[in-house]
Amino acid sequence: MPHYALTGNIGAGKSTVAQLFVPLGIPTYFADAAAKRLMTEDTQLITAIKQEFGDRTYSSDGRLNRKYLAEKAFVNSEAIARLNALVHPAVHRDALTWQKAQVAPYTLYEAAIILELGRQNQFDGLIVVSCPESVRRERVMARDGSSAAQFAARAAQQWSDEEKEAAADFIIINDGKQLLLPQVLQLHRILS
Repeated sequence: MPHYALTGNIGAGKSTVAQLFVPLGIPTYFADAAAKRLMTEDTQLITAIKQEFGDRTYSSDGRLNRKYLAEKAFVNSEAIARLNALVHPAVHRDALTWQKAQVAPYTLYEAAIILELGRQNQFDGLIVVSCPESVRRERVMARDGSSAAQFAARAAQQWSDEEKEAAADFIIINDGKQLLLPQVLQLHRILS
């Protein structure tokens, strides 16, 4: 069964687009949600995170101390890379197990940093959700209450829109002007 990556930069609306495939019967793996789940369920990952960032990363009752982890892991690109090196292999293992259990014309794997991790060759194709940076910035600032500087720092960790679009097999435009559903339905017909 073909397995497609669906990606886009922060605020592009990749999760919104992915949700439109679900009612079409397309199993969709949401990597960010899986990562959050695995950071509290996967004992191998929990042990590795504690070893890397300290026991205070988890409370005595086993809950992830997100604030503490953010203070330790999101201070520089090296610390982020160390956290990603722990979390992404766990997500990959979980996604492989999930994919084997699916029955559909194709499956989707929704994640922000597929290209940045060099994982695009693990999929049958790459779908990029594209949106101008100014629109993305407004969305993220409204959604998260972040500042323009915080948005810029997070966006700097990702490939540029132009690089992602150049790598794409398919592009869905989510600029707030073009309708998403017709684009999703057209792509669904192609992929089915």
